[in-house]
Amino acid sequence: MRARRTLSHATIMALMLLASAARSADHRPPAATTAPAATTAPPAAAPQAPPGEGGELQPVVHAERAGITTCLDTIARQSAAAIDGPHAAVSSWTSTAPNQNLFVSVVGLSHPGPLAPNAGAIIVAAPLGAGRCAGTVVKIIPSARSCSAIQATLVGSGKTIAILQGLPVVDTKSGVRNLLLPTAGGGCTLVAIAVQE
Repeated sequence: MRARRTLSHATIMALMLLASAARSADHRPPAATTAPAATTAPPAAAPQAPPGEGGELQPVVHAERAGITTCLDTIARQSAAAIDGPHAAVSSWTSTAPNQNLFVSVVGLSHPGPLAPNAGAIIVAAPLGAGRCAGTVVKIIPSARSCSAIQATLVGSGKTIAILQGLPVVDTKSGVRNLLLPTAGGGCTLVAIAVQE
């Protein structure tokens, strides 16, 4: 009897994002690697490192190992902004031209306390040419707190700019856009988006 593998919703979404990023990087498949019987190889991926290894930010370590220079400063800033504790990451890039294509890192985060013990972050950096880079960080924080309580806290340093199909969007003074998604049981998932150049 074969064991059945199941993937979590977060894993499926991360795989879809990575596949989409690889396809849209330059509209050609990445260079083939040593993977047997594959017609196109996926983007290079860094293996998941043990959490807290040396206190270094794993997306930055992955970018350095990939030979990324154009977006390294952006990736370092994004990682420092998104990662605030123990974490583990898996990253992908186009190994044949890492400085001309998208870099994506999916990060799992751990936080002390029962209200939001785990979170995730997606770090995306893309070269714009002439040594410039743009990036975005999407941080996903599930919480036991209600969306109305989180919205009230966020409005203290920003304002509600829209209600999208019943979902509040709050911009903070720091430039972060926050989407609040109610969860079953009265909790809330905060999706925080920050764009950097």
